[in-house]
Amino acid sequence: MVNIIDEAIIAALKRDFTKRWKVEYFYLPMLSASIAGRADEVSRMLMQAALDDGVSAKMIDEAILQVHLFLGFPAMIEAARAFAEIHPRRYKKSQLPEAYNSKTTGSWNRNGLQKIRKIYGSAFDRLIPYINSFSPQILTWMINDGYGQVLSRPGVSFRLRELSVTATLTVTGYVNQLGAHIRGALNTGAEKKLLFETMTNCGLFCSRKNCLTAQKILRKVTAEQNA
Repeated sequence: MVNIIDEAIIAALKRDFTKRWKVEYFYLPMLSASIAGRADEVSRMLMQAALDDGVSAKMIDEAILQVHLFLGFPAMIEAARAFAEIHPRRYKKSQLPEAYNSKTTGSWNRNGLQKIRKIYGSAFDRLIPYINSFSPQILTWMINDGYGQVLSRPGVSFRLRELSVTATLTVTGYVNQLGAHIRGALNTGAEKKLLFETMTNCGLFCSRKNCLTAQKILRKVTAEQNA
């Protein structure tokens, strides 16, 4: 982990990264990693820099919203509050949300099943009895809420969402989930080099051990896919 992270460091990393990939593929995973590492001032710096470099507020919103799946509501709320200070918008403050209807929840289930099959591939048939063996409710939330409601939202591609998830899990070190989402990122078309470099950049927010572990898992998953 780097002790002092300033705009010059971020700019240098972005400059090298964007020679090969779109700018949002740098900022959204880095923002996710910074939130996971509780580097609040760096998160703010990344939010502002992303806006200045043409990343839409919608994409930044979506990156923030999805972190609750892996970091919890407190992390999401604090990040969203910070972004609202950087990029103020008008909302109807007294408006309550409408109740979900069966059509909406049905689409979450369909979209969730489609997404989770893409993530787990041939391992999907093993996943269902495995999760059901200790908590069927978790499986319901994974499919309907996680994949169906959150990760299927418009505004950010599934590939970029999965890349951002791998950044989050590299920092937090949940290796079993990281392996699944590395597979998912590859299955959605993310290049191995893109994942590797993203994991390297996550070293700003976590230990070198976490980065090396993530890269080791990446090599294992790609070897299995190429076998």
